[in-house]
Amino acid sequence: MLLGKELYSYKNQGDAKHKEMKTLAGVYIKEEVEEVNESGQTLHPFMLIFPNKRRIYYFKDKDEKNKWITAIKQAIGYSNLNDFYELGETLGKGKYGIVKHGFHKRTKKEVAVKIVKKRDLNIKDLELLKREIEVLKVC
Repeated sequence: MLLGKELYSYKNQGDAKHKEMKTLAGVYIKEEVEEVNESGQTLHPFMLIFPNKRRIYYFKDKDEKNKWITAIKQAIGYSNLNDFYELGETLGKGKYGIVKHGFHKRTKKEVAVKIVKKRDLNIKDLELLKREIEVLKVC
């Protein structure tokens, strides 16, 4: 059961008392590859990556899995570049990263997307990148 930003687990369906509660603060979500169990049934998993552990949740139905992923993403305020843009070929490479050709999924507007690895930047480079972002906001 998902209540706000807390995920409650129960041993059996219909139990009044939960087995454990996990807060979704600082959680990342990762889709996993479908698996087939020993009885031949296809399972649809996803992983929640907590600050100190990982948990995989399995679903018998792909639609049910997608409903949970959507609800959890909404609860944690998750957004991903790939949720909004379809990326294509690389247009160029620069000091800070790469630029890819892309399309906005909803509007189909053609865009160039710059992808930067922030952890590789020193303080001076970070300031230059911030200035570039401010200039692009004006354009």
